[in-house]
Amino acid sequence: RRAGGPRRDRHGHGAGEARSALNGPAVGDNGPMPLRIVANRPDPAIVRLPWDRPLTSWGDQFVVPLPRGLSRHVVRIVRLGDRVYAVKETTDAHAFAEYRMLRRLAGLRLPAVVAQGVVSERRDAQGAELPAELLTEHLRFSLPYRSLFSHGLTADHVPSLIDALVVLLVRLHLSCFYWGDVSLSNVLFR
Repeated sequence: RRAGGPRRDRHGHGAGEARSALNGPAVGDNGPMPLRIVANRPDPAIVRLPWDRPLTSWGDQFVVPLPRGLSRHVVRIVRLGDRVYAVKETTDAHAFAEYRMLRRLAGLRLPAVVAQGVVSERRDAQGAELPAELLTEHLRFSLPYRSLFSHGLTADHVPSLIDALVVLLVRLHLSCFYWGDVSLSNVLFR
């Protein structure tokens, strides 16, 4: 800890950070299981998701076939009632870092998806650890740039799409934000 700096827990949360944690049993296929949900305003419906299974095994009951970009992580778009989320499976450290970064971007009023929470301390039915999950609101009427370019854009639309991407990157740069892994898969156009 830096001298005079705020105390932080093992996930980097400071004492002044707005968050709520729901600790307690969620219901998986094999009964109650403990897990940790950290969110600013948690949606109570998320406890109904099958947190005791890897994201790759979530079925059509939750996963919806919406376009998504390429990712080195497992990502699924899920529907809970009338809400749609992007769920990304990753390490605890990456999930919490991305959650904090997205919240900071929102605080700066910069265009970004809305971070909904992190689900960690997951275990499968045999008690084996499962990766953390980052939940973000799915941005309605949006498509990854990769989808736009791979589905036959006309030459007339390309300059305006590139201009929109340049404006986004300039806005982020002028706010002293460095996006180290920008790609056509992780930039959304709406």
